[in-house]
Amino acid sequence: MASGKTHIGVGLIEKGVLGQVKIPTRSPGPDEILIKVDYAALSAFDGHVIDDNFFVRGYPLIVGIGAAGEALEVGSNVDWISKGDQPPGDRATQQYVVVPANRVVKIPPGAHASAIAGLIDNFVCAWHTISTSFGLPLPTAISLKTALNPEATSSPILVWGAGTGAGSYMVQALRFAGYMNIIATASARSKPIIESYGATHIFDYSDPEVSVKIGEAAGGKPIKYALDPVCTHDSLAGISKVVNTTGSKVALLIPIKIGNLKSLNEGGAQLVVELPPDLNPFAKGVDPVIVRTFEWDVHTLLKEILPALLSSGTVKPQEVRIVDKESTILERVKEAHRLMKNNELRGAKVVIDFNASYQ
Repeated sequence: MASGKTHIGVGLIEKGVLGQVKIPTRSPGPDEILIKVDYAALSAFDGHVIDDNFFVRGYPLIVGIGAAGEALEVGSNVDWISKGDQPPGDRATQQYVVVPANRVVKIPPGAHASAIAGLIDNFVCAWHTISTSFGLPLPTAISLKTALNPEATSSPILVWGAGTGAGSYMVQALRFAGYMNIIATASARSKPIIESYGATHIFDYSDPEVSVKIGEAAGGKPIKYALDPVCTHDSLAGISKVVNTTGSKVALLIPIKIGNLKSLNEGGAQLVVELPPDLNPFAKGVDPVIVRTFEWDVHTLLKEILPALLSSGTVKPQEVRIVDKESTILERVKEAHRLMKNNELRGAKVVIDFNASYQ
């Protein structure tokens, strides 16, 4: 795309204020892809950026954790994506986005772009947590899931907050890999969908007896691995009651929420990227591992596995709620943020249809 051109994006223009901005449109480098955005997704992280000024280093700041659209230009070193393909991208509430090719997979025919917009970051985050943060084996191809260590796959693994995006894909990745005792917590409303994803046991995190029930589901075996994509005082405390043996790992998906979330903007709580030692509820020998959503590249093997998982139906995209009634993109982004902030999504991912006016 010719230099000197600009396009429209939506982001923070000052603290807590979303606005429309002009962004230079550049051509991709040798290892990049230029995508025309058709759908963009907001995530909980975006909510913290907009409402709490979390991780904001300057303005304007484009929001949108994920996107999907059409590849308009492909760098000379990229051989697995072609012009016209529909790859996902990020930093996405803008008409066009240039993304590093190492964060892109090819989406198979039949997978709708609206569902893909919010998938890639959460799925790769789940995959990265299992294989890197936990060091557990995962298949190197879709046909090799039975080749994993039976002792490893029979060990109980806990996903606290399986109704979240990262949590739901963690359950699906574990099921695909052949892990046989996937223990999850979720709301009663989310239980049927989490069960369909492959969780072996699902408990309501608000149940006063949830720790006892998780221990019983583990069948007397220690729970050595747990994922917490929620990271509140209650989730940390709940996990600490059932993950307490030396050598265990608890993956914490930042930000960690300290204090009363309702008073966050008034200074009564804070978001942090490390677990303060004085607030660490875990027993000595339990290792809290920080997981940052953005610190990943798409593994070479995953570029082959994820499309196959989607084509076969082994991995199901999270339910989406498409925002497309408002007349402008800015209004649509604001409505998506409102739905998320007011907890009106009921487990769905909010996705903005970018086929609207930019005036």
